Amino acid sequence: MNLRSLDLNLLLVFESLLRTRSTTVTAEELNLTQSAVSNALKRLRLAFGDPLFVKTPQGMMPTDLAASLAPPVTEGLGLIRGAVEAPQDFVPAKAQRTFRLYLSDIGQLIFMPKLMATLAIEAPGVRIVTVDTTPREAQNAMAMGDIDLTLGLFTRFSSGFHQQRLFREHYVALVREGHPTIRGELTAETFLHAAHAVYRPTAGHHDVFETAVEHWFAQSGHQRHVALRMAHSMGLSALIAASDLVVCVPTRLGRALKAAADLRTYALPFDGPEFDISQLWHERFHTDAGHRWLRSTIFRLFHGED
Repeated sequence: MNLRSLDLNLLLVFESLLRTRSTTVTAEELNLTQSAVSNALKRLRLAFGDPLFVKTPQGMMPTDLAASLAPPVTEGLGLIRGAVEAPQDFVPAKAQRTFRLYLSDIGQLIFMPKLMATLAIEAPGVRIVTVDTTPREAQNAMAMGDIDLTLGLFTRFSSGFHQQRLFREHYVALVREGHPTIRGELTAETFLHAAHAVYRPTAGHHDVFETAVEHWFAQSGHQRHVALRMAHSMGLSALIAASDLVVCVPTRLGRALKAAADLRTYALPFDGPEFDISQLWHERFHTDAGHRWLRSTIFRLFHGED
């Protein structure tokens, strides 16, 4: 016989008859009429070309074929039932799950330490994988289910995505301790004449900020001296600590880099743009219990953080 020609609901009747040996009890168990059970048994017999169950003083006893079908049918229905009827709750302390996050190297430095410390306590079986790709590729991967969540500043995502604001971010200037010209405060004149390092990561929209800086320089009638352009933050703290360069970075990155080297942060001498840092996810994950838990955990850890 071909499986496509068999109504799989008939297997529920088959499984119940195996256990109960009674069409009456099967009807009660499955909330069917006895005639419906008898009709289902008739269809099963036609499908398999075998009586399957024979009426005896001990009840409806399985034939040899029915007995051979019993283990795989029972196991298969058990797996299906477990998948369909499994509780939808996500228990962090017991969960074994991997989440894939898309974020820049800045995001990894800002979010991962605090998040991983929390997971180690609340959900030790949860694993995180960070993904390096482009925003366009990230959208496709999220739609396919290959990336769970995006953290950062991403304004060009298409429809079908949800977004939740975490905090407001602005930029500061980062220089080494003992910088020869930048001490008590960073003046506009000093900033205009300093040698700059420019950081433009692939992910996010740091280029929006850099465009604003270039515009301010142009309005001030100065040509910006850019000595170094970088695509990654790796080694940035050591580089600034060993030079007289000025680099503009998000405040949270500035704090993290200061902890690794003798650096100082200064307020910018102009009103730079501010940005909302958010978490984004695709509609396909919106109601997933584990995903909701991860999003709520990230929101709890970072929402409104100064």
